[in-house]
Amino acid sequence: MAKSSTDPRADFAKAEQESLGFMLRGRLIVLTLIAVWVLITLPMERSLTYVAVAVVFCLLGAIPYVLTRRGHGGTWVIGLFLLLDAALLSYLLIVPNPYGLEGWSPQLNLRTPGFLYLGVFLVYMGLSYRPVLVVWAGVAAVVSWSVGNLWVIMLPETKFFSSGDVLDAGLGLNDAVDLMLDPDAVGITRWINQVVFLASITLILTLTVWRSRKLVRRQVAAENQRSTLSRYFSPKVMREITSNANSLETPKVQPVAVLFADMVGFTAISERLDPEALVGLLRDFHGRLARAAMAHDGTVDKYIGDAIMVHFGTPDTHPDDAVRALRCASDMLQQIERMNSEVASHGNGPIRIGIGVHYGDAIVGNIGDAERLEYTVLGDTVNVASRLESLTRDLSAELIVSDSLIEAVRRQGVEPDNILPKLRRGPDVDVRGRQDSLLVWHQARAL
Repeated sequence: MAKSSTDPRADFAKAEQESLGFMLRGRLIVLTLIAVWVLITLPMERSLTYVAVAVVFCLLGAIPYVLTRRGHGGTWVIGLFLLLDAALLSYLLIVPNPYGLEGWSPQLNLRTPGFLYLGVFLVYMGLSYRPVLVVWAGVAAVVSWSVGNLWVIMLPETKFFSSGDVLDAGLGLNDAVDLMLDPDAVGITRWINQVVFLASITLILTLTVWRSRKLVRRQVAAENQRSTLSRYFSPKVMREITSNANSLETPKVQPVAVLFADMVGFTAISERLDPEALVGLLRDFHGRLARAAMAHDGTVDKYIGDAIMVHFGTPDTHPDDAVRALRCASDMLQQIERMNSEVASHGNGPIRIGIGVHYGDAIVGNIGDAERLEYTVLGDTVNVASRLESLTRDLSAELIVSDSLIEAVRRQGVEPDNILPKLRRGPDVDVRGRQDSLLVWHQARAL
């Protein structure tokens, strides 16, 4: 699925434009079916006339779609062609077909069920996802049909009557039926009922489209939220978060692997680069590390200056969390090697990295207040991972891993040497904030 943009309005405008394309496809399908039907059921001279009319309606739908796609006009263009739609449809439904029965009159056309095609026209507008277009189409249908009725009423041969006329005249049943069945008779009650029908359909469709529009807005907003979250969480973690968001509300203690990675010598680098170049370097550095983290189902917690914090086993733990953390560290080292080969081609010095990884229990969940929550991990495990990353300078190492993580890797039947062949068991180190020393493994920095 394509990623959503960061502007919900732009996404919704795109959804509206897609609805116009869907309307056009629906129109073409329906008109094609009608054309096939009349070719099968009507004589050739009449069927060709209807096919030509169907082609005209296809053009009336295609022209505004093409114009709006190219930026020539907007809603008013669509509204203009909707008015032409309604006017042409009303004309065809009222004015007798020249190839029809001899003597067939406009008054008789007002009695046929052809009027229901205006209802189909309104239902079709429900595909637009624009209440204003539905309302306008309803107005255009009512006005066009009413103008057509008024034209028929004004014809000299028309016998215009209402239900009140029949009742007030005291006509008997036979006389009333004769009047209503008179080929030249036009009843105002029928016209009023048709207008009420069109208005009712318009109201119902407007409310339906308005509600659908709200649902689309919510969907677009949700997609933007997922797009934003996807920049920090792997697809696997994203699925778990979106399917069980309530699990994040209450922080809980669980085993996690925490990784800190930092650019070594960032201060000296920042002194020799202009701000634009420095930001570009950081984005490249962070981007490579983030992609490595997500490739191993890690969660990018935050960027701290030139450093990145990643954890594995969130929001739910998995047996291979420690294994994926170690493989992620290996991948990050390879990413920096590739980055250095590209930087060297531009005549710049190499980028060095320090990585610290630890495994243990931590507090996991949303931290903060009602105004601003942050999904993160807290506790001694996080602090130790950060201290290990800092110790890479003292030990001239590019990676330091706690023995706790190595043991967790081995419990999964994986040997650390298979992931990082240069990883060596190091001495016990003193970690600031802890009373006991910590056994670590390290990979020396390349000279």
